[in-house]
Amino acid sequence: MTDNPGMHILGIILARAGSKGLPHKCAAPLLGRPLIDYTFDHAAGSERLADIVLSTDSDKARTCAARRGIRIIDRPASLATDGALIDAAVRHAVEEVEAHQGTRCDAVVILYANIPVRKAGAIDRAIEHLLNSGADSVRTVAPVGKHHPDWLHRLDGDRMTQYRPNRISRRQDLEPLYYHDGAVIAVTRDSLFAAAQTPDDGQAFLGTDRRAIIQGPDDAVDVDDASDLLRAEAILRAQRTGSDAATTGPHEDTVSAIALAPDEPSHNSSIPIHPAPVFINGRPIGAKAPPYVIAEIGVNHNGQVERAEALIDAAANAGAAAAKFQIFDVDELVTRDAASADYQRSSCGESSQFRLLSSLALPDGAWERLADRCARRGLDFIATPFGPRALKRLLELSPVAVKLGSGDLTNRPLIADAAGAGLPLIISTGASHVEEIDGAIALARAAATGGVVVLHCVSCYPAPLATLNLATIRTLETRLHVPVGFSDHSLSTTAGGLAVMAGAVLIEKHLTFDPEASGPDHAASLGPADFRAYVRGIREAFDARGDGVIRMAPEEHDVRSAARRSIVAKVDIPQGTRLTGDMLICKRPGEGIPAVDLEKILDRETRVDIPRDTLLAWDQVE
Repeated sequence: MTDNPGMHILGIILARAGSKGLPHKCAAPLLGRPLIDYTFDHAAGSERLADIVLSTDSDKARTCAARRGIRIIDRPASLATDGALIDAAVRHAVEEVEAHQGTRCDAVVILYANIPVRKAGAIDRAIEHLLNSGADSVRTVAPVGKHHPDWLHRLDGDRMTQYRPNRISRRQDLEPLYYHDGAVIAVTRDSLFAAAQTPDDGQAFLGTDRRAIIQGPDDAVDVDDASDLLRAEAILRAQRTGSDAATTGPHEDTVSAIALAPDEPSHNSSIPIHPAPVFINGRPIGAKAPPYVIAEIGVNHNGQVERAEALIDAAANAGAAAAKFQIFDVDELVTRDAASADYQRSSCGESSQFRLLSSLALPDGAWERLADRCARRGLDFIATPFGPRALKRLLELSPVAVKLGSGDLTNRPLIADAAGAGLPLIISTGASHVEEIDGAIALARAAATGGVVVLHCVSCYPAPLATLNLATIRTLETRLHVPVGFSDHSLSTTAGGLAVMAGAVLIEKHLTFDPEASGPDHAASLGPADFRAYVRGIREAFDARGDGVIRMAPEEHDVRSAARRSIVAKVDIPQGTRLTGDMLICKRPGEGIPAVDLEKILDRETRVDIPRDTLLAWDQVE
């Protein structure tokens, strides 16, 4: 469980002492554990929830929560009756938490304690969809099966009447309908508290814009009676043995999302779930935000302050979001007899790292000047410190983030110090094994209150395109569950855009005035004109990539209407005729009954005469 930079999401677990179907069900034993323990597990496994509390009037639930170290909100008796509204209890808990902490939450996730089966990641998926959609609420839902309203009946004695008239006899023809499976309710604080003005409406707290995430029938079990307990036990046992492919299958990184509104037809779309964004100077760094571009000036100033200022201007003119430098104390960084790398010797002719870095160091008094130049040009100021003294100096300059280079991925003391600075921490992963990356990011995430961004990186200067392995960006995001960007050392002006297509949310690229100049990084840098084209390509790639939701663009409506087919009368069809296939044909335009509904209209009786070549309409048939 981690904080969400800029957003405070409160998880509230609800457990009542009373239960008609199963007394004290929140503590009912299930596979040797109290039922409520499973909800505690689900909440604790969330990476989006900032806090978790239990609202209850049950002594058994209090005991379970105390054992897990979960804060308890005592629910008043008036809010624990059968007639009490759920949202009233939730508002009470929110007010208690906010009064205690002195902070206001942005959204609430409601978790019922009697649901021991929840699909892995469902809580974070619901939060993600709430934040990204701007909806008032998001709930998990499952498709209605055999008990579809079209197949329900009322009984008068033993005489049956249809619940609602229909002629549908095949399951595949039923209208897709969904029920709330109880697993997760995510709702904005504003919507939750606005509902207090309409106490007679028990659903008002869900707001007007209500969205859903589709789950499978076995992705959640709402325990009301003993039979539900048996079903939950069967599913949990199957999960333990790995046989339940439906709930632990290969699609854990996607979520089916539907908007329960008439203008959202993409109810079968599958969208990726991404980590929560990290905020740099108020800007979100995440999948839904435009890529954040860092102009890596590094040491391309060759130790000249005026050249560094000119590069800041070039970065601003190219449309970068930030300019980044390297701050180091040569004595703190390298021994006097350390040899330079091959690429450094070939570009500078210097065999000593100590002498090379000494020639590139800026005077200490230059840094305030450069930070001020960045501010005046609208650029964020960032730097890479190469030791504790350099980090201390950097923090005196009020940077918006701290960047650590690939060479320090195993420098645990520096990672811990940088993470503890309270700023976003950006870490490159070049020339590293996966175990080293895992260890570094685990340490950084544990200590970094400002969030962590990882940069995929290939430590070649320059890096050939064939070595970039941009698919690693998505692999790192899935593995580490943090925003992932790309530190680009290639000479390509399109690699940044390609990285964005591969999922990069932040791009770092070296900027120079002369790629052929003497210096360790010039050869892997772009000149001002190419850098400007590079940034433009990143923006175009982001615009073209979209959000991954399967939907029809508004611009496609005209073509759809002209090119799709409707059901048309192939012959003159008199009133009272029972329709057969040989009377109908599917033709353009797509403005009538869609061709896909041909089987649904067969065997229906016409209410009016239908002339040949007429588009059929539903009001023309019984």
